[in-house]
This record gives sequence, C-alpha cells and structure tokens, in this order.
Amino acid sequence: MTRLEGPLADPQSGAWIAARLAQAGTVSGTVPEGYAAYARIFHPIRAQLLDWRPDGPVTVESRNMRWEELAEARGTVAHPLMQWSAVLAGYRNPVWNERGWHYEDPLVGALPAGTLAEVVRLLAAHTQTPGRCLAGLWDGWGWVTGAGETSAVSAGGPAPQDALPLPGYAAADRVPRLELPARDYLLFTGDLAVFADPGWQERNGWDPLQSPNLLWPQDAAWFLASEIDFDSTLVGGSVELISDLLQAGTFEAMAVPLDGDLTRLGDLLNETPD
Repeated sequence: MTRLEGPLADPQSGAWIAARLAQAGTVSGTVPEGYAAYARIFHPIRAQLLDWRPDGPVTVESRNMRWEELAEARGTVAHPLMQWSAVLAGYRNPVWNERGWHYEDPLVGALPAGTLAEVVRLLAAHTQTPGRCLAGLWDGWGWVTGAGETSAVSAGGPAPQDALPLPGYAAADRVPRLELPARDYLLFTGDLAVFADPGWQERNGWDPLQSPNLLWPQDAAWFLASEIDFDSTLVGGSVELISDLLQAGTFEAMAVPLDGDLTRLGDLLNETPD
C-alpha cells in the first residue's frame, strides 16, 4: 500500500483553511465553513462488565458501545451536541469488590483506526481526487516532538533523540507548519486508501493510536477534523456525503449545525456534572 509523503516542505496546500474557520469550540471553528452539511462521528466507547474474584477483577463481557446506547442506559438524552460527562450523568466506574460496567473514555484527538477505515471508504466516493489527499498532524503530540520537551524542530533545531522518526522528518533542520488558530500542523500527502489499510501507522512512523487531525482531498470536496481536545470527529461535505455517513450503520454519526457548540457547555439537554 502507498505510504504517506512528508512532512511537506511547503504547507501552503492548507493556506485556505484559516480564513474559513470561526469561533473555536464550535463546528465551524473546527471544520471550515462553506460546506453544504456537517456530521459528528462519535468515537466508540469500550464497555466491560467486571466481576471480582479473590485474585482480582474478571471481565464477564467486553464490547464497543455507542453513545446513544449508553445515554439510554443512563436515562440521559442522546443528541448531536451531547457531551461524554453529561451522558454518563455522574456514573462512577466500579471499584474493588463491586460488580458492574466499566466505561473507558472515548479516544480523544484521534479517530480509532477501524472507524477511520470505514469512514474513508465513504469519503473516497465523494471526491475527484482520492489519490491526492492532505493529512494534518498536530505538532504537539509527545511522540512527535519528544515527550515533555519543546519542539526543537519548531525552534529550527534537530528533532529530539526520542522523537519518532517520521518520514522525511530528519531530512531538514526545520519543517514548516500549517499555522491555524491555536494549532500548528505538519502536513503529509498520500492516497486516501492509506488510511483504510491495517497497520498504516506503523509503516508511516505514526503512533498506533493516532489518526490525522485534519484530512481533506486536493479538490477540497470534504474536510475531516479530529480536534485534539474532542472525543468525536467532524466532517463537512455535500448533503449526499453527510447522508451516507449518517446511514452507514458501522459507526455512530449525527448531523450537526454549523454553529453547534462542542465544548462541555454545549450540551443543553443533559446536566453537566460539577
């Protein structure tokens, strides 16, 4: 399978994005304005039913769960702008000697690989340039710049010794960033099919849990963003694309308004725990 190329020496392929971003924390502050429709893809929940034995906990059942399913179980409201803590409604995972369901927090800042693979198969049908896509990676991840250290590349120096050797990373003393409000990104390019291929992260020197934080085709027919502080992914595109995402069935998605608030204050139908 084709590998990603980059980080790119010229990030101007994404220069159009900043002017189309609105207030941070909203749909339009994460995905550029100008698309006909927008969807929110909820990162799946890992749920485990735990029981206890003298030597410790035993998993009775383990499965992925949708936010909508959890909201029904908790007596809260599933809706496009729901927030994880509000859906849980103060639920506390079981501790020693308590039988019950243990809910792992959804992945933040990345779309799980299996879900990403399903999504990109649909995205490929809604662009004329599936073989030429741009992927943005936030430059602040510890595995990119060296855990706990300031990015030496951003300062014009070499990458820290414990930084992951991204393709082309060591080829230049300084790798230009795509500069967007409050976030800087390394840009890569490649075939969209890369992200549907199992093990693509390892082959490209990425962390095994990481997905692109930004992804769009050269013709900009759609735009996908996994904001580093969000436990869901946003997509803007045509009405037909968003309809396909909502009806896919293999992942959980809902249509969202352009001005939708995705911060913890945006869930107006569920009480936010203190």
